[in-house]
Amino acid sequence: MVVSMFNGPLPGNSLTTHAVGNRPWERPPELNTVEEALSYYMTQFSDEDIMDDMLVAIESGVAIKPLVESIYTAGTMRGTHTLDVGLLIAPALMEFFAAVAESYEIDYKFSNRDPKKSMEKKERARVTMLLESAIAKAEEQGEVDEGTELLKQMAEYTGSDMTREEAAETASDEPMDEPAEEAGVPMDEPSAPPENPNVEEPQQEQGDLPLEQPQQGGGLMARG
Repeated sequence: MVVSMFNGPLPGNSLTTHAVGNRPWERPPELNTVEEALSYYMTQFSDEDIMDDMLVAIESGVAIKPLVESIYTAGTMRGTHTLDVGLLIAPALMEFFAAVAESYEIDYKFSNRDPKKSMEKKERARVTMLLESAIAKAEEQGEVDEGTELLKQMAEYTGSDMTREEAAETASDEPMDEPAEEAGVPMDEPSAPPENPNVEEPQQEQGDLPLEQPQQGGGLMARG
């Protein structure tokens, strides 16, 4: 089915299709104060049938905050109160539903948003940006090496939704280099340098000072 762009509503159409004041939210509200609006909703929720429906929704997993938002938004569209009054009574309604849910031992949640996950996502995005900046700087200066490749792997991890556990499993699945012991070279005993039969050891003659023996150990810096 072909949809024409000319069949859509005209800009400002909602201001001309009806007379001003015909919509409920365009007329003065029935309730003008926070106290009146809160008393109105508390009277409604004292009805067992209405409250049972609310508790069933909460028990099925509906968060309290969007539930309350839908309630006061519907009240605004009906012309019961203004939107600012709905925003002011929202915290009291949320606490009311939470208290009732606790009294019936119903598990509830105020919001579907996980603040811990949101903070982790923001932090990972910041780290990814810093890593990509460091990678770009290294590439511009022509200093791409193993460290740059490691930064790219880190940026790939932080830029994805992979958890630490998944990253550890991925790293463990990668093939590792064959150990030296499996390749036929013993790791415990260092290999002795090959003997050269053509090199003669210096002989000490009578009257000569004893040959000075090099000190064993001490590393490279200890050698004269």
